[in-house]
Amino acid sequence: MFSILLLALMATQQTPARIPESSRPLPPAPPVARPAFLARDDSGKGVFESGTGSQNATWLADRFAEASWQSDNALRTLNGNTLRQLDEYKKSHEYSAAKQMLNMMGRWKAGNKTHTWVFDAAGPQGGMPLRALELEDLSGVNGYHVRATVHCYDAADTCEIFSKRQSELLAPKPQETAGELASRQWRNLVFDETCIERPATMDHPRYPLDTLREGKGGTVFIGILFNRCGNVRDSWILQSSGHRSLDLAAVGKALEWQLDLKTLPPDAMEKRMARIPIRFEVGDSLPPD
Repeated sequence: MFSILLLALMATQQTPARIPESSRPLPPAPPVARPAFLARDDSGKGVFESGTGSQNATWLADRFAEASWQSDNALRTLNGNTLRQLDEYKKSHEYSAAKQMLNMMGRWKAGNKTHTWVFDAAGPQGGMPLRALELEDLSGVNGYHVRATVHCYDAADTCEIFSKRQSELLAPKPQETAGELASRQWRNLVFDETCIERPATMDHPRYPLDTLREGKGGTVFIGILFNRCGNVRDSWILQSSGHRSLDLAAVGKALEWQLDLKTLPPDAMEKRMARIPIRFEVGDSLPPD
């Protein structure tokens, strides 16, 4: 069985053991900066505002086309291909595929770190979305500021359900370049935010195929930040396993966890933070003979 042990986050960390160079097929992921504060401070909470869009279905369809076009051009840049204009992209197979993908997945996220769209399932006419959540990160030297706008140009009852679902949205983490004040204020928001306690789950990360094939394992120590409902809101690497893919699998999966608050020590509850070792062992991931 995979071993996941929940411990209170300690103020000081021991120096990670040195891993022989020959045992590292991939360079370790660089440690993510640790939080500036372990608990609330007096820096305030910034601004997390929400609103309702007042446009129309045609306007939203144009935003979907622009967002998918920007994603397509980003991919073309990575592959060294010539960029396309928006009108050219809208006539392409890739645009049709983007609409089909939205229908298949039910949701599609696009944008960048400061302006993100989450489009909901497409409508019946032309496969264009009628519902979307728009997130604008305006955080900077003046502190935390994120605006969430719900766009729904569907039937009234459908929009009512969609809007209610978005009302449970928790304040998104600010962009890394926003600065220390924005990060502090976001942590203050997380500490007191209204949230929903869900059934506890701490599933082990899926074993990355590259390290599994090579028979590589290790233990990664991660830090997590959680709210008063036990929703994990942030995760970062405290000590690398020595394998980048294992580290990334651990911090990614932790963001899906719901903690059992009754099992947490008082120190962790006070700080809303914990230190967790996650062990990857090849034998644990293989079926019995």
